[in-house]
Amino acid sequence: MPSRSPARSDSARLRRAVVAAGRRLRESGLIAAGEGNLSVRLGQELLITPTGRRKDELAPADLVVVPMLSPGAARQAASGVRPSSDIAIHRAIHGARPDVVAVIHAHLPAAMSLTLAGVVPDPGVLPETALLLPRLPFVPFAPAGSDELAAAIAAALAGGPLPLPGAALLERHGAVAVGDGPGDAETALEQAVDRLELVEVLCRTWRDALLIRAASFALGTEAILRAPAAGPATPVRGRRRRNP
Repeated sequence: MPSRSPARSDSARLRRAVVAAGRRLRESGLIAAGEGNLSVRLGQELLITPTGRRKDELAPADLVVVPMLSPGAARQAASGVRPSSDIAIHRAIHGARPDVVAVIHAHLPAAMSLTLAGVVPDPGVLPETALLLPRLPFVPFAPAGSDELAAAIAAALAGGPLPLPGAALLERHGAVAVGDGPGDAETALEQAVDRLELVEVLCRTWRDALLIRAASFALGTEAILRAPAAGPATPVRGRRRRNP
């Protein structure tokens, strides 16, 4: 796969794009407090978010530049901040997928709740995820920030038939999504956020379906429903849909 990497002359523009993507993650309810991390290729380096900082309150100067494939001193960060503690994930994915421009990790609430309960959703059940995320590999739990976790995520996103997965579900740790589509780095960042939103929609829908099914069984064969045309004082009795 050919490498797609913006030139260093695009640094200022990419910094603004990463900051905007971090704000969008918070607005979508996909991160809280200092959660989440984002990176984008910058030549042979990575532009990555700092550790321990709210991603919806970053300034472009707060982002950190690090070597892409090997450990090294971070630079170009404000106030001496350090890169994300999940930097190993970003390096591993960028190293395994030369086509990837952007990587985003977020602690998606519904995704964490499902995997904590031992449930892994099937992206084929919804039209959008079936089309846009037909493969959603599941990565078993490993310590956050570990090389073990980074290697497992990179292998999940780089393995199997084409097209390669655009996101991976992490046990008790949310999800990771990549931006690998045509277009510039800003588009890649937007694509990665889109994919995380789709993973969370899938997980919320799966969780709600499980809750509705459990409530339906608990209520028995009938439940009180209200027909769309009925007035507020006109309860209508309906039946629970039976499985064939």
